[in-house]
Amino acid sequence: MRRTRLSLPSMLASRTCVLSRLSIGMACLLRAPSTLAVCDNLAPASGETATCNANAPNPSTLPVVAVAGSTGVTVLMLPGAGISVNNSSGIVIRDSSTVQNFGTIQNTADSFDGITSAGSASGFGHNSVTNGGSIHTAGAASEGIYNGSAAVTMVNTASGVIGTSGTGSAAMLDLSAAGGGKLTNHGSLTTSGDDSYGMAAETSGDALVNGGTITTTGVRSYGLFANGGAAGPGNTTLTNNGFIDVSGSNAHGIVSLDASAGLVTNTGSIIAHGASGLGAFFAQGVTLNNTTGARIVSEQDNAIDANGGGTFTNAGTISGANEGLSIAGGGALIVNSGVIQGGTNLAISTIGPYAITITNTGQIASAGGVAVWTDTGVNTFNMNGGTVTGLIRQGTGINTFVMQAGQVDSVDQGGPQPRFTLNGGRVTGGLTNGGAVTITGGRIGSVALTAAQNTFTMSGGQIDTNLTAGSGDTNFKLSGGAIGGAVTLGNGANTIAVTGGSIAQGLASGNGATTFGWLGGGLIGGTVSFGAGGVVATLSNLSDANLAGLSAFDGGTGQNALTFDHTQTGGIGRFVSWDSIALTNGSRLSLDNHGVALGNAAAQTGLFDIDSTSTLAWNGGGESAITTTAHGGRVILSNAGTIDLTGGAGQRNTLVVGGDYVGHGGQLLVQSVLGTDSSPSGKLVISQGAATGNTSIGVTNASGSGALTLADGIMVVQAVQGGTTAPTAFSLANPVKAGAYTYYLFRGGVAAGTEDNWYLRSSITPPPPPPVTPPPVTPPPVTPPPVTPPPVTPPPVSPPPVSPPPVTPPPPVSPPLQADPTPLYRIEVPIYAEVSSLTRELGIQQIGTFQDRAGDQSQLNETGALRAAWSRVWGNRTITSSDTGVDPHFNGAIGGMQIGQDVYANTTADGHRDHYGFLLGVARASGDVSGFALGMPAVQAGSLSIDAGSVGAYWTHIGAGGWYTDTVVIGSTLTIKPSSNDGVSTTTHGRSIAGSIEAGLPFPLAAGLSIEPQAQVIWQHTGIDDLNDGISSVAFTNPNAVAARLGVRLTGRMQALGATWQPYARVNLWRYFSATSHVTFDGTTDIPAQSSATIADIAAGVAVNLSARGSVFLSVHYATNASGARRETLGGDATVRWRW
Repeated sequence: MRRTRLSLPSMLASRTCVLSRLSIGMACLLRAPSTLAVCDNLAPASGETATCNANAPNPSTLPVVAVAGSTGVTVLMLPGAGISVNNSSGIVIRDSSTVQNFGTIQNTADSFDGITSAGSASGFGHNSVTNGGSIHTAGAASEGIYNGSAAVTMVNTASGVIGTSGTGSAAMLDLSAAGGGKLTNHGSLTTSGDDSYGMAAETSGDALVNGGTITTTGVRSYGLFANGGAAGPGNTTLTNNGFIDVSGSNAHGIVSLDASAGLVTNTGSIIAHGASGLGAFFAQGVTLNNTTGARIVSEQDNAIDANGGGTFTNAGTISGANEGLSIAGGGALIVNSGVIQGGTNLAISTIGPYAITITNTGQIASAGGVAVWTDTGVNTFNMNGGTVTGLIRQGTGINTFVMQAGQVDSVDQGGPQPRFTLNGGRVTGGLTNGGAVTITGGRIGSVALTAAQNTFTMSGGQIDTNLTAGSGDTNFKLSGGAIGGAVTLGNGANTIAVTGGSIAQGLASGNGATTFGWLGGGLIGGTVSFGAGGVVATLSNLSDANLAGLSAFDGGTGQNALTFDHTQTGGIGRFVSWDSIALTNGSRLSLDNHGVALGNAAAQTGLFDIDSTSTLAWNGGGESAITTTAHGGRVILSNAGTIDLTGGAGQRNTLVVGGDYVGHGGQLLVQSVLGTDSSPSGKLVISQGAATGNTSIGVTNASGSGALTLADGIMVVQAVQGGTTAPTAFSLANPVKAGAYTYYLFRGGVAAGTEDNWYLRSSITPPPPPPVTPPPVTPPPVTPPPVTPPPVTPPPVSPPPVSPPPVTPPPPVSPPLQADPTPLYRIEVPIYAEVSSLTRELGIQQIGTFQDRAGDQSQLNETGALRAAWSRVWGNRTITSSDTGVDPHFNGAIGGMQIGQDVYANTTADGHRDHYGFLLGVARASGDVSGFALGMPAVQAGSLSIDAGSVGAYWTHIGAGGWYTDTVVIGSTLTIKPSSNDGVSTTTHGRSIAGSIEAGLPFPLAAGLSIEPQAQVIWQHTGIDDLNDGISSVAFTNPNAVAARLGVRLTGRMQALGATWQPYARVNLWRYFSATSHVTFDGTTDIPAQSSATIADIAAGVAVNLSARGSVFLSVHYATNASGARRETLGGDATVRWRW
């Protein structure tokens, strides 16, 4: 309800006669007789004092009236003294005069007062009136204390009682035109007539202070009244520190009609009981301070009507049965830390296009449902604490609501540019008709945006249920906080950015164009959907931690595009109705059995693009597909990154592309059980479309042991329903190996109809043989029988039919046999196959021959213990091979060094000598290996090195004629390091023991020469540990090996340069007996290697006795195979022997 402004009262019209009479002295007063009773001076002149006491006759019926124009008069009413008049004011003073009443003044006449401060015609005034006694008037327009002069001071002390009962009779009234007075009540002011005020100042610049009690019971009888006039300056200061109680109808606790209201302060209580009675009414702007504990109450109407606005500071209570605080006609600043309460209507209401600012830390409440209503101006509500019970309705102006703390029921903003900020506290209901909303903290039930341009920014806090936006454009930003329900945006142009926070029940954007960014954080549960207006959506820097609660992400029916930017998630089936999906900047999107359908009913195609840094993965098991929503449509899958089908039970994962596949240097990763043709494998299926471009296929072996494929091979790409693949569409990313095999990628299979499929095969399938055409069958010539000519006349004779001789068809021609497929062994196979052979060769070269270690037997002539030591260095360029299996070839160097010590040597009486000793040695074989691999012979496979550390013992017996036997046993530890040219390197270890028995018998020849037949047998046992090179396990089986030698040595002897020289030449024939070793891959594929061979060896050397202590032996040799496995060496030995 709204209240009209109060009109000025008219009850003071009779005041004219009184003023005119006072101005001329006693014209209207009855003069007292000259005799004195209780008052010693009834007409004091300037500077005189009149004192009234309690002596009889008491009360006096004569007034005390100062002489006109007098100044400095003092009137003193002593306790017990009394004046009772009915035709004059009880006491009248002029200027600069003082009245002190501690007695009793009664007046029953109309238009006369208890005490009149009249002043002179010049209006000098400055009178002081103090009442500590009792003043009562009963007539109309009869004030208790009245002032008509400037700057009066009126005080009703704590013991003072002023009461009026007539109409228009104020208890204390300042009617001076000059104003500037001060009226103070510490006692009791009571009026019972209509239009009778407790304290009134109908002037300007007064101060009305109530510290006592003011009680009015009449109609329109106000407690404090200020009326400087509608056009006057006003500025009356009103202060209530006591109690104001008004009970008449239309009676208000405080009324200010000043054009410029002064400060109004209430520290006490103001209660209006009557009908339409207000706690306070202000016709113009006012500054009101209602302090802590103070009350302004209307029991039947508004607590405060402020028709000119102003500043209102409330720390106490403002309570109205209708409204608490009603403001019209001007702007207002309201600061509430107390209680503002409305009854059936509003707690705070404003009217008009004025600026209204409300700051609340207290309580604002209304039982009528709406607590605060602002109008069409610039409205600001600052909620810094406390509570607001009921709706805050900000109207149609420029509205701002800022909440830091406290609790509010609900807020309704509206207007063209509403702004709502929630930093703390709670709005239990919600916000309606919002526009620009910022939430950094606190809690609110719901948010509804209805402006033409909506802005929502949330970095903290909580929305319990839903956020909705109308048909206007909406800019939505969520970086923190929680939305417990759903976000629903209208059909405007919407911009959405989610960087944090959470939305529990999904987000929907209407049919307008939408830009959506889910960037780096936040959670959205339920469904995200878009309408028909088209959307550009980006999911950036997200993971399943953000996206786990998302059940569907629907692009709607408009043109749309979805980009994953550095985002990793699964559940591709959630992303529906998108014309295009792009994976960028290290994104990873996981497929599922639902697959993804691109486009919508209007779009017959769709694009799925994977950039060079991103991955489309299949972590489930079975089949997934990328297709179109429209039946018969075709997608385009563009891959510059990775399609990974190796997750989960990856050997069965299948990705179906319902359209075209274009490779831009990307990868397809599949998991295959690398075995035979029927082995399971992940695969890419091209349905209806074409696979073009270039894509490398990376294959992960799923526990396959490798096997020879005999037909199509293992399918990894399949073309169906008219699908095709370009010849260069796919290639292998890396070598594919399992067991002993490498697998190549082939376009097309052996069977018909597989031309556009792609297979892994571990063999090269030979082309089918040409069809066999049987030779033509030529029937033998048929010779007709001779025909005898008939006589001339006889009838014609027909020759008898001639039957051709039977033709015997040629025998049926058998079709040519299909050639066996060529296996594709991996290049490590020949390297491993060479290990055993090279190990044996290293052992044989370590042992060598007796002369290789000792020189000539004639140089062994020491006796005793530890009499001689020797050292040997040798090196060979060696080529070895095996003639079965994968034909491994070794080409490298073998060499080593040995040191030996004769432990004991003795000579028998008949010239026999024995030498016992031990030796230590190191040896190394290192070189390149080639062999049959990758379906081709002599492939450069890699390298092989073997390091041996050895210890051995020997016994040499030399006969009297120079013949000898030599027995040697050597044990070695082996470190074996194969390395392939594909970067596969490993290390294993082994052990070997070898024994040699050798004999030689020299026969002297002429000219110092001798010839010496020789024989030697070497036995070897080798054990090599299994290895695993990361592709398969490799096991070595090595049978014992035997090598034998027959040789002849031709030696000479001469003296030169002070030394004995023994040159020699030697021819050997070696036989490496059959010893087939085996290399087994993953326990399934066995590769044999057989190294039996016959080898011819020629050597030349010299043994030199340099002194009695030292001798040297040097030799060179060359060996090559005569048959069997290839063996070729070229090298030399150098041995030094020293006698201690």
